[in-house]
Amino acid sequence: MGRSQLSISHLKMICTIVESNTVKQAAEKLFITQPALTNRIREAERRLNISLFARRRRKLVITTAGKRLLQSAKKILEELERAEYDIARLSDGIDQVLRIGLPHYVSFKWLPNVVSYFHKELPNIELEITAEAAIGPLDSLYNGDVDIALLSTKDKQLDIQKSDYDTAYIMQDELLACLSSKHKKATQTFMSAEDFSTETYITNSSVPEKDREYELFFKPHNLLPYKMVQVGFNEAIIELVKVNMGLTIMSKQLIAPYLTDGSIKAMPLGEGGLKIHWHLVYLKSSNVAKHAKLLCNILKEHSNN
Repeated sequence: MGRSQLSISHLKMICTIVESNTVKQAAEKLFITQPALTNRIREAERRLNISLFARRRRKLVITTAGKRLLQSAKKILEELERAEYDIARLSDGIDQVLRIGLPHYVSFKWLPNVVSYFHKELPNIELEITAEAAIGPLDSLYNGDVDIALLSTKDKQLDIQKSDYDTAYIMQDELLACLSSKHKKATQTFMSAEDFSTETYITNSSVPEKDREYELFFKPHNLLPYKMVQVGFNEAIIELVKVNMGLTIMSKQLIAPYLTDGSIKAMPLGEGGLKIHWHLVYLKSSNVAKHAKLLCNILKEHSNN
């Protein structure tokens, strides 16, 4: 591969233009004049021998070639920002920044213990819990956005088909139906898929996710809830369930702290329940693997308390 034709300033330029309403606004964000911005666009187009933008009055409309460049520009600039952050932390006495990707349906009860342990025993390691991995922690790991991913699956044995990664089993958990204690079905001993067919289902993701309730519970019975309401925060979902505005499904680990006041009833999915298993997946590199195993031990210890 030959030498790149573009500089970082060109990549920042294309991202800023797309985020701006007008050429004037884009130039102001880049702290340059409009003629200077126009010259920078022409320079990039000359180097690539293709148009990146088409002018529509005062606005620049990105072309197909521009969209392809934009896709890479975002990734490059994000990675550069992360690298600069890591280097800055290294200069402050931090030897390593360990990024952990968590799904949006995870419980955070263990987080204070983990952060406290690392802060006390490994002060040169900084933990970064990133929200970028909320939807697909494993994809974020494979894309290099995180070093360690926490996820649940239906199987106790998790097989990763990538040689650069390893796994560690943490614990067994269970998916539970969660409903208001005032709900007419709160006296049941379990909830069937059919029970949801007349109910409002509150979820933090309307996109079906692997090894979660849609794939493991609804799909096998070819049934869906009567109505689905997407709410992006677990706390908000719980508050809506409390006042009987709908039902939800959460893991036992996640819902347990909210059952103490009796306002929410949690029950098995199906007569036999629906078990899931939590795993850590991490890079095999020595500076990540040893910390991932330590993290796994802390999580195991917490789950037994």
